Amino acid sequence: MNEAVKKVIEANESDPTNGEFLNVKAAAKLLKASDKMIYHLINIGKLNAINLSKRKTLVYRKDIDKLFELPPVVQLKELKPPPISKCYNMSEAQQKFNISEKALFEIIKRNNLFKFQDGWYTYVAKADLDKIFNLNN
Repeated sequence: MNEAVKKVIEANESDPTNGEFLNVKAAAKLLKASDKMIYHLINIGKLNAINLSKRKTLVYRKDIDKLFELPPVVQLKELKPPPISKCYNMSEAQQKFNISEKALFEIIKRNNLFKFQDGWYTYVAKADLDKIFNLNN
């Protein structure tokens, strides 16, 4: 017999949740969940499994342990707004490009432009809007 098959047989003879490979029932018992939940995790790709036959599905124990690992934390850079002298406030941009408030906000949203608020006014970088409207000032 293959060594992997021997390991599976030996592990299932003792406590079914101690082995390197677990069947669906043992995985469900280990996670205190139902068989359907284990199959659901397999179907959505969160848990890897091997089908040895129509009625025998095995799960690698380390894959179950990986479900509980935390993803690495990504440090985000803090965006610093450009100086206000290099920005349009919303009313200046509306007048300069002759567009409505809704159209301006849609352009900012669609192009994922950085906007920031200082006091009562909301600002967008002049360079970003000029690039969108193809102005070279």
